Amino acid sequence: MQANKEAGTTLFFFTADEVDFSEEEITGIYFNDKEKKWDKKLFPFPDVIYVRGGGGVTDQLLKKFDELGIKRVNPIRAFNKGEVYEHLYQVKNVRPHLPPSVNVDNSSEIKNTIFKYGKVYVKAHRGRKGLQVMRVEKLPNNSGYQYSYSIIGRLVRGKASNTEQLLKKITTFFGDKKVIVQRAIDLVKIGDNRLVDFRAEVQRNRNNEIDIVGINVRVGRSNAPITTHSSAYRYEDYLPKLFPRYTAKQLKVLKKDIKDFLHKVYSGVEKKYGKFGEIGIDFAIDTKGKIWLIECNAQSAKVSIVKAYGAKAQRVFLNPLEYAKTIAKSNRNHSSHHYSRGYRSN
Repeated sequence: MQANKEAGTTLFFFTADEVDFSEEEITGIYFNDKEKKWDKKLFPFPDVIYVRGGGGVTDQLLKKFDELGIKRVNPIRAFNKGEVYEHLYQVKNVRPHLPPSVNVDNSSEIKNTIFKYGKVYVKAHRGRKGLQVMRVEKLPNNSGYQYSYSIIGRLVRGKASNTEQLLKKITTFFGDKKVIVQRAIDLVKIGDNRLVDFRAEVQRNRNNEIDIVGINVRVGRSNAPITTHSSAYRYEDYLPKLFPRYTAKQLKVLKKDIKDFLHKVYSGVEKKYGKFGEIGIDFAIDTKGKIWLIECNAQSAKVSIVKAYGAKAQRVFLNPLEYAKTIAKSNRNHSSHHYSRGYRSN
């Protein structure tokens, strides 16, 4: 809402239940600036939708809006990790940045992939905030497997004495969800065995240009398998701590390589799905300085960038609104609707 004072769109929030297709009206929540409180009123259908959250009902609603020619800030609501990996593997300049991964269909394939790589991440095709990720490590001398995962800030660690026990644990954790098994990257670490990775907030601005708004270093908790729910720092400040032996010139080259990598991934994703207003790109750097893609996020919560950049993160909220205005203008000839708004689903 603060960013919208600058963007100047008609911005309101609603759930699927508040849409009336017969009247082409929506009961929307908006901030009443005069009275300094949140209010409800009727709005006509919007020019642009900015999806936040959602599930099956949201997908049905978006399909109807698509048929009416209403645009979206992002063409899809969520990425399928397996599908994205398979597509990006076909993009030559992105392929070197992809950790070896296997889309698995059954427990036998999971077992074989873990045996092949020794140290892996098992990830659900769809999952947010690191809640559908399990790290598995084969212990030496055939002494079993160590596994770990996070549940809303709580680290769970355990040991399976054999493959059957491990597969049972994986099945219990993921249920019937489809999974991808990915070789673990030898990430740079800091302090007490704390993993370090990066979240880049990459967006399109009002001029339809790719804008790397900020890159955050996320430092995980001690021995945690992932860095979600972690501390976040500005990468330009933190890189020298991660690579203390790098000269100023080497750090400059690494920063340039990171920016080139982000542009390649963003463009590679757009080749498959169409233009995006924003993508949260998670990546890692290994101990040798090589950049690896972890995953792409179609709905970044923007928690890390606010932690790291504070008030300087304002642009991350402004860009989607100004981009919405840009794509709304391009659609004006085909639509009688004249509102850009945000969309939030319960």
